[in-house]
Amino acid sequence: MKFSIITPCRNAVGLLGETIDSIVNQTAVRDGSVELEYRIVDGASTDETASLVERYADRGVEFHSEADSGMYDALAKGLRSATGDVVAYLNAGDTYHPHAFEILAEVFTHPGVDWVTGYSVLQNDRSQIIASWKPPRFRREFFETGVYLGPHPRPGVQQESTFWSAKLNRTINFEKLRRFRLAGDYFLWHSFATQAPLHSVYSHLGAFRIHHGQLSGSIDAYNEEARSLVRPMTFREKLTEYWEYRCNPVLRGLLWNHILPPSPARIFEYDCAEAQWRAR
Repeated sequence: MKFSIITPCRNAVGLLGETIDSIVNQTAVRDGSVELEYRIVDGASTDETASLVERYADRGVEFHSEADSGMYDALAKGLRSATGDVVAYLNAGDTYHPHAFEILAEVFTHPGVDWVTGYSVLQNDRSQIIASWKPPRFRREFFETGVYLGPHPRPGVQQESTFWSAKLNRTINFEKLRRFRLAGDYFLWHSFATQAPLHSVYSHLGAFRIHHGQLSGSIDAYNEEARSLVRPMTFREKLTEYWEYRCNPVLRGLLWNHILPPSPARIFEYDCAEAQWRAR
């Protein structure tokens, strides 16, 4: 199985090293059980990014640097050229758990798995894990209607823990993606949701680093851009959203026949007795 990982960046030399290490030092890459295609797509950095990446030349890290119109322009270039069976992107400063690719290589062999996500994990600027929570059983309709944009208790999708198949990658409208400024990830999720369910893996796959100056710090602006993609909810969708996140348990029996059918998304958990990842 081949993994294609893209890191779009510009002037991020202080954050990039740990991100690169978390990718090239994946246990599945080091033991040769998966193949890695890793491209850093740089927006003509003026810091020491090129010198840093040069240290990894013998690890197969590809470096492309030229002026671009923003992060998602760089990402679109990288994803367009991806040739792996499993595709994802990881921003400078964020990291993968050392065993992430091992887990994913097993999960992606299950029939019908084209899109997966793991725990949402936050780390501080000292690389300490400061929060984590399990993903839910996601609904495709809720991507279309913006339910996963919040507010809480509705969960979101952590980009750093999310991976998809080459089949889905080929369906991306790269011209549209490159025009986003903040919510390009939600554009991807919204697009993928029309084609495949998002399966959840109960494991730490990736972690998001909280640091000063990051694009995701402007959550209101992010939501405004993302909501340009969504449609109004139907009455049944509103009932289902209420049932799943806010309903009094006494009322759930009354609402049961009015909500949407169960989500086809699966939850993958590790079966200790069988020593494998199993879906439920």
